[in-house]
Amino acid sequence: MPIQFTWLKYLAGILLAVLVVAVAGCQSDTQVSQPRQVDYDLGKYLSSIPRDFPEQREFHASDGSLQAFTGYRRGGKQRVAIIYLHGLEGHAGWGRALSEKLVERGYDVFALDRRGSGYSSKSSRTVNGRPVQYEDYVSDVHSFLKPLRAYYQSVYIVGYDWGARLALAYGIAYRGQSKGLVLISPRLIKPGTSLTQKVKSLAGMSDLSERDMAAEFDPELHVSSSKIQTALAMDKSRVKKLDENFLRQSMRMSEFIKKYIKRIRQPVQLFLARPDPLIDEKGLITLLEKGRQPSFDVQYVDGARHALQIEAPDRLARDIYHWIRYQELSRNGG
Repeated sequence: MPIQFTWLKYLAGILLAVLVVAVAGCQSDTQVSQPRQVDYDLGKYLSSIPRDFPEQREFHASDGSLQAFTGYRRGGKQRVAIIYLHGLEGHAGWGRALSEKLVERGYDVFALDRRGSGYSSKSSRTVNGRPVQYEDYVSDVHSFLKPLRAYYQSVYIVGYDWGARLALAYGIAYRGQSKGLVLISPRLIKPGTSLTQKVKSLAGMSDLSERDMAAEFDPELHVSSSKIQTALAMDKSRVKKLDENFLRQSMRMSEFIKKYIKRIRQPVQLFLARPDPLIDEKGLITLLEKGRQPSFDVQYVDGARHALQIEAPDRLARDIYHWIRYQELSRNGG
């Protein structure tokens, strides 16, 4: 009898162990499929005195992974913060000249390195076990912007090139979070887009001719200075190859913007170089005019090339300053 009881107890123990493993497996699957809850509070950093200029830091993105940003702060309490989103092939460092000029105008500027670029190049290219979606890039911006609102009266987003596309997508997805969007040379609609390319885009397929767009980077289209052209071409952190998923998600983001552009409700300022072969100027303005922004300011920089944040940082900082000042006065009844 004692032997039988021991044997039954042994079997019960095995069954219990199997049940525990099964339940743990179910919980694990559930955790993988759900977004991670993380602390996005940047309060300690934002309330601290700047030690360096600029400061290279990290923040928790939408999936809990660490992403990089560069903070440009001189100290003291500022009313307005600006988030800078970089372009397709570059990284946050390509916005340094403009960021420094904006700081001189009295703003705190935070330049984010896109997931997979710059100092975020080693970050995860998967989110909860799946390839990164365009919605994840948008959520990354919100993970940074959300805590800023507790420390600044207003937060504006400045997006250059592909970053302007991301800024628009954010403005649509998170209405009312930013006070305005500044778009610099938005690479949203490619000049000469064929019917075949449009069909591929609608189907979520990337355009094969753009697969190695970054590898074919031509610095002469971006800046006029031969010295800076060489620096950009030799930049070890420049994205030199765009993977298939990134291209697909970029197209999905563009289609999202085109479909929901009427949801843009915050002021928009647009900077365009003339001429700029990388931009479909007419198509871009036609699209943006469909938005319901209370104001739409278009500024042209003649004789400059695509990378206006490098070509004309003084001009852009001045115009952005006056534009933001007007928005703040209008909103506060001044």
